[in-house]
Amino acid sequence: MDLYSQKRESNNELNTLIHKHSDVFTNIQQRKIIMILAVAAVSSLMYNTTLTPSFAQVNNTQGNSSGNVSTSADNDTSTQDYILNIRSLLNQTISAYEANDTAKASELATTAYLDNFEYIEEPIGEELSEQGEELLREQLSAQIDSNAPIEDIRQTVNAINTVLDEAEESLTP
Repeated sequence: MDLYSQKRESNNELNTLIHKHSDVFTNIQQRKIIMILAVAAVSSLMYNTTLTPSFAQVNNTQGNSSGNVSTSADNDTSTQDYILNIRSLLNQTISAYEANDTAKASELATTAYLDNFEYIEEPIGEELSEQGEELLREQLSAQIDSNAPIEDIRQTVNAINTVLDEAEESLTP
């Protein structure tokens, strides 16, 4: 079983466990546990000696079929793929939040950060990375958790998209 499948299976097991014991945990406790376990899972994958596939590799968007380390052109494509995925997840976050599904909105925002933004932090540089992290990981998550008005969520998503626009510009030669 490849690492991507293992991660998906672990997430399914985690969701089953949490839902099985939902009477024990409050909604806020569930979110905290999910965040802690997600960070732990990502950390264990990052520091494992086995190479983990990137989003672009899993989706066959890198032209390197030999499995060797990708070229810088492939890395640019990979970063662009992550940015597109973040934008899509942010749109889904807004839709879920509008539907009053704050758990799904929180999950989508967390995925946008942990499974995508984390991978573009180095290529986009420290300043944009810090701005995006503050907005995506801290501000948006806090707004969702506190049931902020949808306009606040939209403003934060617009600010994140501005950071992503600047990131794309910085990657263009």
